[in-house]
Amino acid sequence: MSRLKKSGGMLVKEVEGYAKHLVKGSAIVFTALALSALFGFLLRMFLARSLSVADFGLFYAVFTFVSFFALFRDLGLNSALVKYIPEFSVRKEFDTIKSSITIAVLFQAIFSFSVATILFIFSGQVALAFFKTEAATLPLQIMSVWFFLIGFHWLIRSIFQGFQNMPAYASMEFFWILSVLLATILLVRVFGQGVAGAASAYLVATPVVIVFALAYFRKRYPQVFRERTSITKPLAKKLFAFALPILIGGLGGMILGYMDTLMITAFRTLPEVGYYQAARPTSGILEYLAGALTIVFFPMVSELWARRERRLLNSMLHFLIKFSLLATIPAAFVFIAFPNIIIRLIFGSGYLAGSTALQILGGGAVFTIFFVILASAIQGIGKPIVTLKVVGIMACLNFVGNSLLIPPFGIEGAAVATVISSILGLALLFYHARKLIGFTLPASFLLKTIVGGLFTLAIIFGLKSALALPAWPEAFVVMALSLLFYVVWILMTKTITKDELRLVARIVPIPKWLVKVAERFIRE
Repeated sequence: MSRLKKSGGMLVKEVEGYAKHLVKGSAIVFTALALSALFGFLLRMFLARSLSVADFGLFYAVFTFVSFFALFRDLGLNSALVKYIPEFSVRKEFDTIKSSITIAVLFQAIFSFSVATILFIFSGQVALAFFKTEAATLPLQIMSVWFFLIGFHWLIRSIFQGFQNMPAYASMEFFWILSVLLATILLVRVFGQGVAGAASAYLVATPVVIVFALAYFRKRYPQVFRERTSITKPLAKKLFAFALPILIGGLGGMILGYMDTLMITAFRTLPEVGYYQAARPTSGILEYLAGALTIVFFPMVSELWARRERRLLNSMLHFLIKFSLLATIPAAFVFIAFPNIIIRLIFGSGYLAGSTALQILGGGAVFTIFFVILASAIQGIGKPIVTLKVVGIMACLNFVGNSLLIPPFGIEGAAVATVISSILGLALLFYHARKLIGFTLPASFLLKTIVGGLFTLAIIFGLKSALALPAWPEAFVVMALSLLFYVVWILMTKTITKDELRLVARIVPIPKWLVKVAERFIRE
């Protein structure tokens, strides 16, 4: 890549080294997240087929309602641990790491217990006032207890992320969702507990994973346990100075993530919540790649910033965004072109009403991926206040958009509001990333990618209208031909250069013959 050549061979080697670490860690996380996503969708498929549409919507409405309070329990301290554990590790300050963890445990335990108690006591009133049915009372009580326990699960995961122990981080998520799935099958199918059984499955599975994770943490990091705990005001101030903007910004993130479901619950019907809960998580599959990358990238940014490797950080960010976008755009085409097949395959024909929302959200996921990467970089350099402002603006826009669009248009209106707020947030975050990090994305890259994407979409819908084949053969033929065009376009227009291709080949185990074939298409 030309900009790397200008920076000198040493920078190229450093980028390659960090990129290998990023890809290796991301591959572990992505594999675990992919398996977790698979079991998560098996869980949703099982519930969709075991419960009525209304009960399916009720469970996820209750789940979303309780999860909405998760940010307040976290207080932003988990992100602070991910930010500062790498810095403390570089300086071998294990006593500070233990003290920081202790502060996070104490504050989260007190706060989450208070919230869980209030939710449990007033579950009956909330069930009638918000969910409009007494059937929500017992699931709400069960999920309030789970709300207290899951905080420790997420806290331990954040500690592993801070230590950049990606196998441990990823394993926790995998074994947790697997345990939930098995418990759900037992309680819902075998014992016939319905919505309450699904809620109980989360409550049963969570403490099991926590116990095993704690045992591993004690064995893997004995140096942390050996140190004395010293809770000081400067340390608490340092953690909360980073955590509070994350907390407030995360509130906006919660609005973006959960408010649409809650407002559909308030303005529309529980079956529509069920349709949206088929579309929204399905579109989220596209974000797993970016999620896996940023989980590894966030503590890496903190380390590079602490070492004052500004130029290397910029090069890594450029590399990450460029190849994430190139990889996820074709996946978005699948959701846009074949939503009915995807919905029918995962949830059944009873949820086809969510197809249009899936198309909208699938296209918008590309902007979300870009946003997540930039937000991770800005938070990693210690500027969470920037993402706080941007997410706050996005949340306000999303709330207004939902208020205006959900009553007349239902779940499609919620999807449109989500995508519009994501595009605005991306534009604002790109402005700040350019100002703070000096990040620039070549205009030619964006132009070539967008034009190539539009041509590919035109080919997809042109082939769909021209071919008269059964659904699955049509999907295979259309996507094979259109993706072939997309790859040739990327290579012929030099959207990816030979230097970049060779760098990727050194990082990712790509067959040499395939690299040579691809190089022939790249014009000098």
